[in-house]
Amino acid sequence: MKLILDQDKIQTINLFQTVTGCSALDCISEADMMFFVVGEGQYGLAVGKNGVKIRNAEKMFKKSIRIIEYTPNPEAFVKNMVPEAQDVTISEGTVTIKLRSSDRAKVIGKQGRNIKIVKEFLSHLTDLKDIKLK
Repeated sequence: MKLILDQDKIQTINLFQTVTGCSALDCISEADMMFFVVGEGQYGLAVGKNGVKIRNAEKMFKKSIRIIEYTPNPEAFVKNMVPEAQDVTISEGTVTIKLRSSDRAKVIGKQGRNIKIVKEFLSHLTDLKDIKLK
């Protein structure tokens, strides 16, 4: 795992950290959304009391923001990214996520956007490279 941040990501993360007061490890910006991975145990700090901090950050970035809490345990990290997961197993660098059929479309997202975000964070922050949905 070797995370390389470009200048834009560094500035975005610094701005997010200034607004929320928590440490962010990585971010991905999509057309209308931003995804931030925050340090372990800092989810509440990022959201703030009654969601004040996250609403301020959304106003500043003019995008909807989703926060994911990092944990060094890969199974728990995948469950933080995909709360709909019923079971997560990891073998030979591949993550297998068991889902209810009703949650499958939500996890994949429109044009595969959500699952691409999960894959990107996994490749940035862990040694895992592939995802299979069951």
